[in-house]
Amino acid sequence: MINTMQAALGSGPRYESITPLLKKLARLGQTTDPIQPDEIAEALYLLLDDKLTDTQSAALLSLLHQKKKDQDTAIIGESLRCIIQPKIDEATLQQVISTRRKPEGNYLGGLCELAGTGGNATSTLASVAATASFIASPFLLVCQHGYMGANSPTPSMGNDLILASINPAPPALSNITPKNIAEVLKESNYAFLPEPNFYPTMKHANSIREGLGIRTIFDLISTLVHPIQGHIEARVIGVPNPDLGPALAEALRDTGVKKALVVSGHGSIDQISPEGGTSCWMFSDSDTAIQHFQLQPSDFGLLERPLDTVKARVRGVLEEAATLVDILQGRLLDVDPVLQFVLIHAAALLVTSGVCDTDVSEKLGGKGDVIKERGPGGQRWKEGLRRAKWSIESGEAHKILETYVRVTSQL
Repeated sequence: MINTMQAALGSGPRYESITPLLKKLARLGQTTDPIQPDEIAEALYLLLDDKLTDTQSAALLSLLHQKKKDQDTAIIGESLRCIIQPKIDEATLQQVISTRRKPEGNYLGGLCELAGTGGNATSTLASVAATASFIASPFLLVCQHGYMGANSPTPSMGNDLILASINPAPPALSNITPKNIAEVLKESNYAFLPEPNFYPTMKHANSIREGLGIRTIFDLISTLVHPIQGHIEARVIGVPNPDLGPALAEALRDTGVKKALVVSGHGSIDQISPEGGTSCWMFSDSDTAIQHFQLQPSDFGLLERPLDTVKARVRGVLEEAATLVDILQGRLLDVDPVLQFVLIHAAALLVTSGVCDTDVSEKLGGKGDVIKERGPGGQRWKEGLRRAKWSIESGEAHKILETYVRVTSQL
């Protein structure tokens, strides 16, 4: 039915009405009148095509949240279809990935991503996902995509502007388009795909979301969707509300991703917490069941740190960018809580990819013997941390940043 909607849009009046659907949503729980997932998906498609008034758009997102329909896996799955995927030369991209892939352990050499849905109860380091992704990139091909997370009244703290604020030379993010992403990955193990260049219609939803200031269905949809979804092997996704963990894991599996880890940290953060436990949901291509377990800092071989220690120095986008560079250049002490916070996220992505599941790693030079100890979920979390630390100490993580800056500036 979405295809029918796509064909019909662009003709007729500027705005269309979804009043009947809004009334059905408002009466949920009072009547037996069911709402089908495709009804929601069609309304969201109209919103993204700028065919709904701001009032009806806000009412739709608010009612979906109020009635908890933004957590329904069937609705989320159907709604993903309302996102128009960018046109990418799939054959060329696949050829580049096949040429550059470096399988190790259970990692097949595909693309990986680390991201969060936003909406944290505690404001933590905003650049953790980008920094950790650079740290994991010497071992993996990492491709992040930009989107606005929940409750983001200050979009200046998004990864796109953090990366654009790197001194002295930031990556040229505006140069990256669906037409040249293969060129980026041909030379760089890391890529960041700005949302405006790949999902321009999301701007219509984002303006409404900023005004609402609450979680909406787009927090999950925009995280789950990826411009080059078919090439993603492993994803680590954070969500602040653990009640959403199972639904998000199921939705990730439905997208076709081979391996995934969903995390919800102590303190209601969409990250792995340095203090207390982190609820995890994990699956891999060798195990179709979704495992549920708890992660502690000690599973990485680290001591607990108060959550406050990873937000004390966070002030703005320039400071976030400076922290990213400082970490990649090895300027922070091993005991620095901010460094350790980033390292556990890089370790989690490495573990989820399967790259740690090998008995010997030639890439680490004289430190080739892996830590074989397994922790929660049967995974080698300490080996993941060891690799993450090596990535910084060897200078390889910073080289990835330098390469990404150079490649994007030449597009």
